[in-house]
Amino acid sequence: HEQQLLTKILDASFDALLVIDERGIIQKVNAAATTVFGWSEAEFLGNSINIIMSVAEGKKHDIYLQRYCRTGHKKMIGKQRELEARKKDGSLFPCTIGLTEVHHMGSRKFVGFIKDVTVQKSLLIAEAERQASDNLLHNILPEHIAHRLKQDPSHIADHYDNTTILFADIVGFTDKTSRMSPHDIVSMLNDLFSRFDYLVGRYDLNKVKTIGDCYMATSIPSDELEHDGCARVCRFALDLLQAVKAFNDSGPRHGHVSLRVGIATGQVVAGVLGTKRFLFDMWGDAVNVAARMEQHGVPNQIQVTEKVVENAGPEFTFEFRGTLNVKGKGPMGAYFLKSAKSVCARLSVKERAPAKNEPKPARCQSAVI
Repeated sequence: HEQQLLTKILDASFDALLVIDERGIIQKVNAAATTVFGWSEAEFLGNSINIIMSVAEGKKHDIYLQRYCRTGHKKMIGKQRELEARKKDGSLFPCTIGLTEVHHMGSRKFVGFIKDVTVQKSLLIAEAERQASDNLLHNILPEHIAHRLKQDPSHIADHYDNTTILFADIVGFTDKTSRMSPHDIVSMLNDLFSRFDYLVGRYDLNKVKTIGDCYMATSIPSDELEHDGCARVCRFALDLLQAVKAFNDSGPRHGHVSLRVGIATGQVVAGVLGTKRFLFDMWGDAVNVAARMEQHGVPNQIQVTEKVVENAGPEFTFEFRGTLNVKGKGPMGAYFLKSAKSVCARLSVKERAPAKNEPKPARCQSAVI
């Protein structure tokens, strides 16, 4: 009766169980083992446990078991490990196996507990793929837009009243690159734009796209974050010029480059179009004006509109350039962004905590005419 009870208990287990002797010969199996592996109990008994393993794993198991029985040195006994098990039809599946030693009536037995982890593995793979997909989506779209797109894959188009747009363009790019190989062109742009990308992250901005040698970035198009968006873009623009200076100081193979930067602030419509290669793009009057500020700009200068001067705040210094005749807008006042507070003061709140007893930086007065 006790033997029958023990057999029922073992057969009630969800996991496969195999009992082997010191030579690795199977002495007993439960019902789950026959279900998982496909062999009947009669086919199991008297066979080596290697029938459920790949050839390589079987050899390793034999060597370990012989060494353990000879020396008593434990490596796998009492522990779980993961390996690929083999079914009767030859197919392999991932499992965890734990081996425990049992002494009974002067004999030494080993009990193997085997759990099929195919489902768990599939879930882990699916989760890793989902995470990789989410990371890619967040890398090409603003976080709140990526979240909305996952919730509703239909098109996204929103109106924003006050977004700051920046265009940066390499001066004389066509002439300069006409004497360069395609590899050198891509290498140069990758070096420069990687520096710009770092600054986008530093100032928590939105990189929209690159068009040839033109780099477009904006403040985050969200009402909750726009209170300092213009100032962040201005700080970003000043550091773009420093990034180009650092690039030039590195002794680039094909000579120095100059940057022309334009900034405007205003209303935009922003959205994600289509279903392939998502791009969160922007359209509107402010985008066109920012492009004009860059196109009519001066090398190594940041040209901005009067609205940018008004929105940026007193920490920046501007210089009035004059009036430009902007296509589609007519005469517009244009200004050069010259400087801001110290580098330390320009860092975002996320990047540094104020030092103890740190004096407040002096406020710069705008030199606006």
